[in-house]
Amino acid sequence: MSRKPLRIATWNIASNRNYDAVAAKLAELDVDLCALQEVALDPAVGLPVLFGRSEGNASGYCWYFAPALVPEEVSHGTGQYFGLAIASRIPLSRTAMFQLGPPGSGSVVHVENEPRILQVSALPLQRPVFIGNTHLATAGDWELSAMRRSQAEKIAGILGPLARQGPLILCGDFNAYPASSDLAAIREALPHCYASDRGTFGEEYGRPPIDFFCASVALDVNISIFPSDGLSDHSIVVATLNDIASGA
Repeated sequence: MSRKPLRIATWNIASNRNYDAVAAKLAELDVDLCALQEVALDPAVGLPVLFGRSEGNASGYCWYFAPALVPEEVSHGTGQYFGLAIASRIPLSRTAMFQLGPPGSGSVVHVENEPRILQVSALPLQRPVFIGNTHLATAGDWELSAMRRSQAEKIAGILGPLARQGPLILCGDFNAYPASSDLAAIREALPHCYASDRGTFGEEYGRPPIDFFCASVALDVNISIFPSDGLSDHSIVVATLNDIASGA
């Protein structure tokens, strides 16, 4: 088996439904797996593309979508589901989804109180590798958030036992800096942080990153950051895992 390093990414695509353009960008960057946040999916239009049944089919990647909001909760009322997705060139052997709160109320009236989720997958590689994907609560001007802290504590409780089974890497848009006190529980469960040295949200390049990776074990990782070329207001953050082979 080839020893090509595994390349994973985290990318908030800001509801961009041009899945082919998103997949083409990932292929250009030679990404094996990408944790995607702010994924909007209108089943009537999007599923044929993701399932390869239309002219555009996001070719080369399998898409694993997990909704955090159903159409009644999406404010613009266009029949869209909204949540997370993992786009992977490696077929995933297992996936799971967990609610992080707050409970859905039928409509989202404030972004900090928007229901959030955790997505977890198992990569069928030579040794067990687990990938998590999340998007935590936002607050005005990067303020601390009790809701975000609660979500981080739930993630730590869910992933802590799994992290003892093999390397676990949590990807996400945390809406907080790596050192934020809101993420203390995640740092305790996943003590190794891999982040870029500059901001990842388009309007906040002068601040620390909010899109990054947390891991259960120390890894040989190179972090790269790439512009999204108009596809999103977030940069694409890529981790090249030199001590984990993709099998490609």
